[in-house]
Amino acid sequence: MYIQITNTTKKRNNLSRVASKGAIMKEIKARGWKLADCTMSELADDLVNKKYKELDGRMNVKGKQFLQRANS
Repeated sequence: MYIQITNTTKKRNNLSRVASKGAIMKEIKARGWKLADCTMSELADDLVNKKYKELDGRMNVKGKQFLQRANS
């Protein structure tokens, strides 16, 4: 489970991502943000692990299509 933290008071550099609920407070304190200014939302694992859908609907790991092209 991955959690995205968004600081609603900043226009730039306002996103952070953590892998567990316990790391939320540590990340907010490390960036110097206030908890009241932040919103948290859960991200899908596929978005974080960089798997993308191809046209045929299968999940493809980034770079696999180039490996197939190089072997033929």
